[in-house]
Amino acid sequence: MPTQNVDLEALNQQFADFLRRKKYRNTQERYRVLERIAALDRHFNADELYLEMNQAGERVSRATVYSTLDLLTKCNILVKHRFQGESAHYELSSRMPNHDHLMCMECGRIVEFRDTSIDAIRDRVAADLGFKPMSHSLQIFAVCPNPLTCEFNAGE
Repeated sequence: MPTQNVDLEALNQQFADFLRRKKYRNTQERYRVLERIAALDRHFNADELYLEMNQAGERVSRATVYSTLDLLTKCNILVKHRFQGESAHYELSSRMPNHDHLMCMECGRIVEFRDTSIDAIRDRVAADLGFKPMSHSLQIFAVCPNPLTCEFNAGE
């Protein structure tokens, strides 16, 4: 599924507006975290981001990474996922809006997909129960179609 280009300037502005409105400190470290995230084209967890930033020579504390991820999630720049009880994974909400995930239970490979019939179900269920749908998150847990090519078994 193709991803959209990221408008870092718009993300920075959205984040700055959020920080100002909620009276959070506006620090360069937080923007460096956002910039690194915008360069990623995959799901990531906080520790991966922290290690990647520090290995690239960008000195930022683990606490800053975690708190910035929390703030970016609160202002809807990031979407937070929990895949099969793993630690939280994140992705930019603007990179591929309104999509869902299929995950291999053997190797952990994540396939992103979009099916508008899921949106229709979301809308119908919400309306039937008197709610206004805002978003949804669907995770389908499965196994790779061919055990011989599953990344879990690839090295065996």
